[in-house]
Amino acid sequence: MRFLAALAAVIVLCIAGAVSLHAQGTGAGKRPDRRAVDAKSGKKTPNTMINVELLTVGDGVGLRAREWQEILSKMDVTLTIRTGRSNEKPEVSERKAGGTLRTVMLRGILDNKGRLIFPDQVFATSDSGKLAAWLDELRTYGAQGNPDGRPAWGLTKEQFGVIYAALKKPLAFDPRDFDLNKALQKFELPGEHPLKFTASAARLLNQGPKLSQSGHTLQAISQGTGLAILLREQGLGFRPRRLPDGTVELTVSPLEEGGEVWPVGWPPQETGPETAPALFEFRTIDLEDEVPLDEVLEAASDQLGIPIAIDRHSMDAKGIDLAQVKITHPRKRTTWITALNSFTFKAKAKFEVLIDEAGKPLIWVTPLATPPRKAKD
Repeated sequence: MRFLAALAAVIVLCIAGAVSLHAQGTGAGKRPDRRAVDAKSGKKTPNTMINVELLTVGDGVGLRAREWQEILSKMDVTLTIRTGRSNEKPEVSERKAGGTLRTVMLRGILDNKGRLIFPDQVFATSDSGKLAAWLDELRTYGAQGNPDGRPAWGLTKEQFGVIYAALKKPLAFDPRDFDLNKALQKFELPGEHPLKFTASAARLLNQGPKLSQSGHTLQAISQGTGLAILLREQGLGFRPRRLPDGTVELTVSPLEEGGEVWPVGWPPQETGPETAPALFEFRTIDLEDEVPLDEVLEAASDQLGIPIAIDRHSMDAKGIDLAQVKITHPRKRTTWITALNSFTFKAKAKFEVLIDEAGKPLIWVTPLATPPRKAKD
């Protein structure tokens, strides 16, 4: 949830329409590229030059400047040292020429303690190994650096906004009506952000994709959330992956490999009654006979007009079969949020109200977290 919170400000802008994109479809008949993606993506990294500008601040930094000049002379950079002005700040930027040559410009402050200060980076003279590793990262990935482990997959707000906007478009079909290959072909993903399968994801699917287990339509859910649900049923997830040349792919990999994947829905920006008012309206619910929970959820979805998606992958891992959980409910007026809390808890599951990329509500049903085992005395 900390990761999702880190994206909240960007998501608000996207939902409000601050970012717009005319998403170009992949075209009918095109197959998703399921060729293996290696660690370097197979694309040639631009030739990168690094220019370093050190701004000295305060008195008595001359000796420190000579020490840094000697250190940096061994790191294949172009170095300039000068007195800094009061309005100058540390900065990392880049410019490209012809798509094959990239220049990364670093402006750092050399303070009177001998520290070299860049945005989000501080180096002492004893940190030459750390500095060299950072420079190598910039040579590979440019001014944005290595995206691994960073919030929003290491994308800028603008890059994330473009991806998010491309995935807002609602699905014009129900993936349940097609096998996985054909369903993926029908997603209208932008050509500049292709769907790529890692080698391990391709192997998993080559073993034979599972048939969709969803008893609930995904039609009209946004493409991002729909794709996340569809892939999750196969034990897969996708994430935006910024490549060394600056382009962004949508990389599919097994969930078991870890790492943040594109989520099934996002935390709503409004209260529950504002996000999904139908859940809080009083209705008469009457289930005298035992009804399988998956059928109850499908009926609830129809009555509420809200998609209900089930995390089948996690349910299977926990040994939970919603078809085997029988539900009864005496005839009385109540709200669906109260009834669903009771029904899902009986299956050792829970639900949350989320929104898709277009800001529309959905209900996501997942297993209850297993409490940690107590240590034996």
